Amino acid sequence: MNDDEKEQQLKKYNFLDAIDVIPSLATYRIMKNHKLILINESKGFKLLSNVLEDTNKLKSSSFLNSELTLTFFLYKKDYLFDNYTELIEENNQLYYFSNRKPVTEANPFSYIPTNISNDLVTEDFLITEESTQQLWFDIQQANINAEINKRLDLIAELDQDDLITDEGKLIIEQSIQKEKGKGLLGIIELKMIGDNTMDVVEIDMSDPNESKSFLLDPFPAFKIHFNNRKTIWKYIKKSDENELETSSVKPLTKNGFIEIDPNTDFSGTLPVDIDKYMFPNPTANMIKQVTDENTNITTTYSEIFI
Repeated sequence: MNDDEKEQQLKKYNFLDAIDVIPSLATYRIMKNHKLILINESKGFKLLSNVLEDTNKLKSSSFLNSELTLTFFLYKKDYLFDNYTELIEENNQLYYFSNRKPVTEANPFSYIPTNISNDLVTEDFLITEESTQQLWFDIQQANINAEINKRLDLIAELDQDDLITDEGKLIIEQSIQKEKGKGLLGIIELKMIGDNTMDVVEIDMSDPNESKSFLLDPFPAFKIHFNNRKTIWKYIKKSDENELETSSVKPLTKNGFIEIDPNTDFSGTLPVDIDKYMFPNPTANMIKQVTDENTNITTTYSEIFI
């Protein structure tokens, strides 16, 4: 598609069709106490802060401490998400998008990309099992502290020392798996002051009588970009007993369209009446994986009956 066509297709895009972004209970309380507002838009979400003008800067009306942390859960809501998204998932690990590296993670660490980055989400954003357990424990402890009524479940009875015990690990793992069963994919966690100048606000402590937190200009923006799953497209015309496969993988799209040129996209001999064939794009409803017995190579197919 040309640029104008792409722009028209992108107008149909709304990330909320595929993903839910839900603040943790502790973050919900923080947002309420600091008068932060969450606004969902078609391509992402924004956090708005009530501000005052201060020497040509915008000062948050409620001081945002440098260690203040905002946590959001990412849940898959489209049942076809795994079909059209190139994503590796591990049972005991979560995707983690943050501007601060956990102490349990080694270098190099993949920080949440900024909006000008072209980085795609890969397994590099999966944190280790140890980090996942520690992260989940910390989030749940913060949530428990924010709850009005005491929680009646096993994880509420754990403390830090329990993370090294088999029983403690099992309780946390069961809690994670329960949420994964609901579609939990990963976690966004932003601290006001991040690593490598990936800050959300500017903290001014120069006046001992007044601590200030300023919104940065331009404001920080981050991007989480999932890649399309790519498959071999197999066109099947049963009436002629013909099958045509693309010579290379093609991306599965929801709002886009990939044009197929039989002369360049297929290998092998073409039917003599190829000009009568139509080549619609496949949907993501079904993908098929076939493993070659000789090479042990697995190929992912999309089948289109024409």
